[in-house]
Amino acid sequence: MKFTTAIIASLVGTSTALFDKNQPWGKRDYSCVNVYQGIPDNSTVSAGQTVRVRFDRKPTGRCQDPLSQYPGDDYSVWLYNNPVRKMDTISFDQSIKITDGIKEKAGLVDVTIPKDLPKVKDGSVWYLRVGTTLSTAPQMPSLFNAAGPFTVIRA
Repeated sequence: MKFTTAIIASLVGTSTALFDKNQPWGKRDYSCVNVYQGIPDNSTVSAGQTVRVRFDRKPTGRCQDPLSQYPGDDYSVWLYNNPVRKMDTISFDQSIKITDGIKEKAGLVDVTIPKDLPKVKDGSVWYLRVGTTLSTAPQMPSLFNAAGPFTVIRA
């Protein structure tokens, strides 16, 4: 019985570890936003806590240089619980829009983790996604950065 429990626990950890947050979350989706201050991976935050997120589009090594010539539209910030890759898309247990309308030139946003988060199976697999689109670029790609996984505890 202990052996079975150990295997199940290791598989749960493995499935979380297999999610690569830098892979595209959809078509024409690129991990080109550089977040250099925010929620660290594998950290813990409290519901209701405010976190300052600083970002830019300086080279990250994960992005094609030609995309840097196009301005980003207003940015948005979303919170996702338990994202899982299924073929070429991402599914998740919950998604919550935190804010939008953030200008690219601002380079920062204060994000408050909602106090009224929905109940989820696993509160340790939250991801914060900062994203924009390039509406003037060919095929209008979306750019993003995903921070996580992290744990949200209820205050």
